[in-house]
Order: sequence, then structure tokens, then C-alpha cells
Amino acid sequence: MIFDEITVEPAREADAHRLGELVFAMESELWPEDELDVGQFKMMAEDILSDDGSRYWAYLARSQGELLGLITLSEKKAIYAGGRFGEIVEFYVVPSGRCAGVGKILLQQAVLKGQEMDWPYLEVGAPHQPAWKTTLSFYLNNEFREIGPRLEREI
Repeated sequence: MIFDEITVEPAREADAHRLGELVFAMESELWPEDELDVGQFKMMAEDILSDDGSRYWAYLARSQGELLGLITLSEKKAIYAGGRFGEIVEFYVVPSGRCAGVGKILLQQAVLKGQEMDWPYLEVGAPHQPAWKTTLSFYLNNEFREIGPRLEREI
């Protein structure tokens, strides 16, 4: 699909429910076997966006009022990174926006934020392979390099 003009703006508290819906859509695609509750995603988005002290930034991409995607960033610290660095926490483009440049525009916003924050790195965890090889290819084509898989453990 082709969009006239794609704009990216910081998410505001008023955008919390839509942000939660997009993250819900992302998680539903990644983990279709899980029973997820969209209401919980909306509540968590509200909570996070209302926290002025958090080191979390969310950006929404739109074209003619249609919401096309999101990217969220968080600031982390590590010795190997020389201190502070950025992490892409959530990154999702609606199916109709894929291959239309939406992801690239959202990623450019993340890089700009990283430059503003003076982060030496911007990291991201790519979804499991090979099922999501196009996602990995997107990152590699946008100057990321593989540093190994990221794993999680529930506690």
C-alpha cells in the first residue's frame, strides 16, 4: 500500500489505549497460542505513559489519521556500552503498512532520539528465527548487526 504522508509523533497519554492495542496486535502475531487480554495492554500503556520519571519513549506513525505503527524505546545501562544506551522495546507496523516505508521512518525516529540522548548503541531483540526472517532482514538492512539471541526467563 502507498501512503501520502507518514508522520511520526510522540505518544501522549491520550494515545495510551491505541498504543496498548498495537502492542497487543504485535504480541498476538508473535505468540498466537497465548491467550492475551487487550485490556491489560491498554492499562499498562496508560500506566507507563503517565509515568513522567520513566526512561521510556513511544512514537506513533500515522498517515491521514490512520495509525500505522509504533516504536518504543527504553534507556538501559551496561559496562560494555560505556554506560547508557537505548533499546527498542516494542516495534510494530500494521500489515497494510509493511513494505511501505513505515518501519524505516519509525526506526529513523529511534535513531534521532538515540542521538539526542547521546547513546552509543541502539539494541533490539529480533523475534525467533527462521519464522520471522523478514524482521531480521529489515534490521540487518538498516545497519544493525547480529550480537546473538536474547532470551527471557519468567520469575
